[in-house]
Parts: sequence; structure tokens; C-alpha cells
Amino acid sequence: MKNPASLEARLAQPPRPPVDRSRLSSNTLFGQPGIYPDGPPMHPASGPPHTDDEFRECLNALNATIGEVAFRAYAESRLAVRDFTYGIPASPGRIVGPVDSTAHGRTDEARRVVNRRYQSEDPRLVLPSVVHALLWSGPGAGHAEEALLHALGAYVHAQLLARAPELASTGTELARRQNSITVTLLNSRQPGSPTITLVARDGPGTIPGGAPAMQTPDFWSVPFGPRDRDGAPIDIVARETLAAAGGVDLADVPDSYTDSLGAWCSEVFTDLLTPSVQLAAMRALGLLE
Repeated sequence: MKNPASLEARLAQPPRPPVDRSRLSSNTLFGQPGIYPDGPPMHPASGPPHTDDEFRECLNALNATIGEVAFRAYAESRLAVRDFTYGIPASPGRIVGPVDSTAHGRTDEARRVVNRRYQSEDPRLVLPSVVHALLWSGPGAGHAEEALLHALGAYVHAQLLARAPELASTGTELARRQNSITVTLLNSRQPGSPTITLVARDGPGTIPGGAPAMQTPDFWSVPFGPRDRDGAPIDIVARETLAAAGGVDLADVPDSYTDSLGAWCSEVFTDLLTPSVQLAAMRALGLLE
């Protein structure tokens, strides 16, 4: 067991360019530029497609992650979303989203589809987006909600990488998309701090050596959604998720999606990923030798 102080010292070092850019997004995809454009082109996984049942079984891997509360609520039918299948989402760039009513002839609010583009990918790579889909209020979500849900997904991905580091190095499009969000989270820190904080206005940059247009000082600064839509209430399962993640009482969780939510998460999420989990995820992502 390494000395926790030595682990924290490593985490406190300034973020460095990744040693393997082939694990991160490169070319523009669905209008979104990659964070390291000099990396190789991205392609979805090929091979035998997974079945809906195989995907549903994989949802159990959310246990012992920050997504466990949402998964339990889903299993207990406490959420509007009741099922996941492979299909065509209404927005073609979404990994998991509402069904394309044009393709299916109807709108099914209880079902979310995993983008058929990723049906041959390891289903565990979809799980960060499942958490987003379970807690998402819908297409009208503002920046604070989208930033929070992307952060929760990135925390889940980091926890999964600590268990199964091989997920980061498949080289597939989906792995590289999820890796890139997680790199942005892991590098969101105040200068000289070993602690991830969603808000770090003086941060040294989330993607060192990456595309200048994609560079932000912290995770909360990434333009995930329109800020003029902020202010919506946070539903009960999302608040339960925040309470569990932060180790606080439900009564202490904010009740609306506002810009102050990022600062609140920065205060209570400090112990969410242990130094050993962070370093394991960083090694899997090619951020460390």
C-alpha cells in the first residue's frame, strides 16, 4: 500500500499532456470537435452486436459507483425511464437518449435507447450515459443540469476504469468519447491541489496540449448547455444521488439547477474518488507513464 501522502503529491502536480492520445477524442463527431485533434481517427467498435438483454444485465455494474442510487431507483420503478434497448435516439449524437419517434412511429417516454452505433461496444462503456439518461429532465435542460449529469457520468467512468482499466484502451469511438469527458473531470483542480473540484476558476487547464478551442480552466466551464435555461428544480432521485455522493443529508442538497450547484459539489465531493482510484483511472487513460 502506497503512502496516501505520496499519492496526493502526485495528484497535486500540474496536469500534463497524455502519453497516449489514441485513447482520447480526435476528429469532429456530430459537430463536436475532439479534444486532441492530432490523434488517430475514431471509429465505432465492430464485431457481433450485443443484445438488449445483455445490455440490461450490464446495468448491475453501476452498483458500488456514484450511479448506484439512480440504478436502484430505476430497478424499483421510481423513475420515468423503465427500460433500455438498442435503437436510434432522437438526437443522433447521443449515446443514450429518447427514442426517435420517426423511426419507431411513436414516442415512448418510459424507454431510452442506446445508440445502435455502439451496439458492438463493451456495454460498460455506455454506463456513464445511462446515469445521465436516468436523471435527465429532457431536451430543455440548462447548463447546470447538463454539467452535473456529465460530471456524474465521468465519476462513474473513473470508478469503472479503476476496476477494469482495459476499458480505456479499446481504441473505439465510444471509449474515447467517455475517456475525454473523464480526463476533463480528473484535470479539474485548483493549482497545486490533489482534489477534483468541478469549479476551479484558476485551474491550469483540463486538456493540456489539446485543442485550444476546447480548453477550459475547470469542468463547470465547459459549455454543456444554455445558461438561460438554468433554475429548474432538481428531482428527488437526483438529490438522493447528490446526497449519497457528498455524504450529506438530503435536506442539505440544493433543490434547483443553478450555477451555485457547481460550487456546492466542489465542496462536498472532495472524497468521492480516493487518491488510489484517481491514479488508477489516470493510468488507464494514458495520463501517467
